Amino acid sequence: LVKDIRKRATRNLFIGNLDHNVSEVELRRAFEKYGIIEEVVIKRPARGQGGAYAFLKFQNLDMAHRAKVAMSGRVVGRNPIKIGYGKANPTTRLWVGGLGPSTSLAALAREFDRFGSIRTIDYVKGDSFHWQERPAVSAYYSGLCVLEMLLFGSATLHRHCAKLSVEV
Repeated sequence: LVKDIRKRATRNLFIGNLDHNVSEVELRRAFEKYGIIEEVVIKRPARGQGGAYAFLKFQNLDMAHRAKVAMSGRVVGRNPIKIGYGKANPTTRLWVGGLGPSTSLAALAREFDRFGSIRTIDYVKGDSFHWQERPAVSAYYSGLCVLEMLLFGSATLHRHCAKLSVEV
């Protein structure tokens, strides 16, 4: 992710300048190629009170970022859309991406334990990401739920809040 956006980036996208008649199915169809969409909320103010807009919640930040970059200015329905990042939702479950293939579970536990206790770490060796669950949302973590870059060995990790339960 580009350095100047990393403090604003979340897995939630705000989609503005929507065609008033756009459907959830149309939005999902336009954006689903960039990742798993967990939720779509469309707002349609009364005529004359502003344009329609929506919020799309992706499974993780990388998916949302890819969608934002690819879809900004594209036409959905009849209008070119405007895309920004939405607000983060604090949670005890965090997603961390940017891991290298040699990352171990023990190294992740050592690195992240310094920020407080970890309930679980879901990680498969070789994956570029992992999930971690904390006992509670601390003040430290709730402030970092938007995105924080961390140095981990020679890799730069990115982390953000995630859905509390992941359906498998």
